[in-house]
Amino acid sequence: EAWDDKTAKARLADFEKRCKGSPSLAERNQALDELAAGAHKSLVKTLVRVVETDKAVVIKKRAVELLGNQPRNVANPAIRKLLASGAANSNPPVQAELVRALARCGYESKQWKDVEELFESDYDNARIPVHEAILDLVIEHKEKAALPLLLRNFDEPSAENVHDASNPPAEYWKARWHAWAAWKGKVKAALTAITGQTFSSAAEAKAWLAKNLRK
Repeated sequence: EAWDDKTAKARLADFEKRCKGSPSLAERNQALDELAAGAHKSLVKTLVRVVETDKAVVIKKRAVELLGNQPRNVANPAIRKLLASGAANSNPPVQAELVRALARCGYESKQWKDVEELFESDYDNARIPVHEAILDLVIEHKEKAALPLLLRNFDEPSAENVHDASNPPAEYWKARWHAWAAWKGKVKAALTAITGQTFSSAAEAKAWLAKNLRK
């Protein structure tokens, strides 16, 4: 529901009152529930503060979810700013929720750069929810700019030259394989969403794209 200025001001005042002192997790969650019914640009600043300062992941995620419901012209840049912040980078569940919020809050192809590097920056298995959220965004928006990333992550990962001194350690390849095993189906689904075709390898996909994809 789009709140008018008066309603938003009253609800925010009540929220601040509820959050004074040291409210419990349940009380903080209930306070957020009171904001869940409405959308107004003035809510964005408060929700961003909750994401940045609350200690509980469940509260941070709930605040991000509500942030994605706010007016796009204000919430979209706020979400992208949070995605770039160190606090989000150190908290994969929150970062994944931010990607999902961005996907439904005015995402545009030019914003792909804001999420692309989050995928390949780290294949630690704790970040699998982030990888999956990004792939879901690609599927939902049929994001052609993601094609290079999809092709790099289509095939089963393995070292090209295990004796090369610059080759990442075995731990890297183990983590990357487990991540790939978790979301390989989404990579295929993303390519299908963009092209309307199914592929069995990156080479097959590259060959088709070279012949058929119009820039």
